[in-house]
Amino acid sequence: MLIRFIYILGILLIPLFIIPNTVCLVVDSYSLYKYGFNKYGISEITGINNDQLDTVAKKMIDYFDGKIQSPQLMVANNKGYFELYSDKELIHLEDVRKIIELFKTMQLVALLLLIILGIILYVRRGIYQVLKALQLGSIIILGIMAVLIAWSLIDFDSIFLLFHLVSFSNNLWILDPSKDYLIMMFPEGFFNDAAILIISAIIIQAVILCTPAFVLTKIQNARNKEMRHAR
Repeated sequence: MLIRFIYILGILLIPLFIIPNTVCLVVDSYSLYKYGFNKYGISEITGINNDQLDTVAKKMIDYFDGKIQSPQLMVANNKGYFELYSDKELIHLEDVRKIIELFKTMQLVALLLLIILGIILYVRRGIYQVLKALQLGSIIILGIMAVLIAWSLIDFDSIFLLFHLVSFSNNLWILDPSKDYLIMMFPEGFFNDAAILIISAIIIQAVILCTPAFVLTKIQNARNKEMRHAR
């Protein structure tokens, strides 16, 4: 009974590690910020040159990583020098950082538990049972991703809205693109691209985790078939 509980818990922990870990890696991706700024012509929209936007991206990453206390910085455009973010935007970014910190805690706890449970399962049931748990956990991940892909293709706006309603206890995420630089720099298209990157990376990881158990099962079935024929 205990081993069965460990087996099931291990399966459920796999999505709780892979998904938050991937989100955190993408949030820390300077290349994604750079790509989004170029794709959506953020320099032209905001009047902030690319060098300053590079600083914005690096400071945002450092802020989410807890290396600095505030993402605020002075920038310049044709209107002169000014502080980039309003108080409302800074509070919203703090809310975002709390979510990222929660994800990082979740992935760390899940990883530690997976290591412990994996060792126990390996000692008691062998490598095949460990690989099988990885396979089933990956299948759950693929199922979740399939639902998200289908939903986003049908109505990305609704899933985008639901994410914000569930994640935030206030409406400070509702920004004005005519005056709030945060939404100017990170339009909905940017989050759409980020979601595609996250989902793609998660699917690749899930497929990789599925493969060893799938191959081992095929080999074992082939051996069993040969043994039956030999008899």
